[in-house]
Parts: sequence; structure tokens; C-alpha cells
Amino acid sequence: MTRCLALYSGNSLSDARLVAISSDPTLIHDLAERLIREPLAPDDDPVVASIDRGRRAALSLIAGEVADASGS
Repeated sequence: MTRCLALYSGNSLSDARLVAISSDPTLIHDLAERLIREPLAPDDDPVVASIDRGRRAALSLIAGEVADASGS
């Protein structure tokens, strides 16, 4: 599976422009691991909490797949 990171910059989401893209497995793994380690903000909304858990699960799978593919 192909994984890539994209970096956008702009004053707002609507005017943001792509400035860099990378498929470097080390960068992808590092970012996924850092995002997983960010503390979850408590949320009383069960839908938001479920989305946050799903995002973390997806990041964990990506980090594991990248590590397995690179032999880390």
C-alpha cells in the first residue's frame, strides 16, 4: 500500500497550497507515532470520541505497516 504525507501552507484551508510531499517511510512512521502519542481531549460527544478512537487505530495500523515494510 502506498503511504504519503503532504504539507500545505496558506492563510486558510481554502487558499492553502501544496508545498511538499513525501513517501519516505521513516517520515510517515515518525508522524504516525507522534500523532498517536498526542493526548486525547475529553469529549462528551460519543460520535467525536468514536472518530478520535478510529483515527488513532488507523494511525496505529499505518505505523505498524510502515515498520513491517521497512523491517524496523
